[in-house]
Amino acid sequence: MSETEFAIGRYCGVTFAGLKVASMVNLRRGERDVVVRLARGFRRRGFCFVCLRACGERRVLYVYHEERLRGLLFSPDVRAFLEGFGYRYETVGEAVSQLRARMNALGAAFPHEIGVFLGYPLGDVRGFIADPAGCLFCGAWKVYQDEACARRTFERYKRCEVCICRHMQRGRSLAQIFNIVS
Repeated sequence: MSETEFAIGRYCGVTFAGLKVASMVNLRRGERDVVVRLARGFRRRGFCFVCLRACGERRVLYVYHEERLRGLLFSPDVRAFLEGFGYRYETVGEAVSQLRARMNALGAAFPHEIGVFLGYPLGDVRGFIADPAGCLFCGAWKVYQDEACARRTFERYKRCEVCICRHMQRGRSLAQIFNIVS
């Protein structure tokens, strides 16, 4: 298995497993054929692969489930929140394109609202923007509200990641793990 496929499995597997709406992974350039093959196979299950930023030898790949992200981005609270950052969109693709443009405009930094696109609770995204150091604890994201729920979520993510990595280390591809025809 290639380094690229392993990284996508490790960091995006929780999204393929349905635990998260979206994930990001930082990849080395190259092995484009691996990304294209996986994107084609997972597209049949409603997943989209988008390069949010390419800089030098690295690229940031964003993987999301389109229907689940649509439900999130079109919820009234999230939509109003994103409008405060200048987002105007009628489709998921338009919203993701605007996120990509904001990421590229910021250079190496990430726009704070990216947490919404990764499915983080809106209260935690707002908390991070208001007081980056004032979180209750850190896990997959910085938590500002409902610590008990976040800890359970992080534990589910970790168990899923460990299981996927174990399968990959034993030689199974992502297509085999998730029963995808690539």
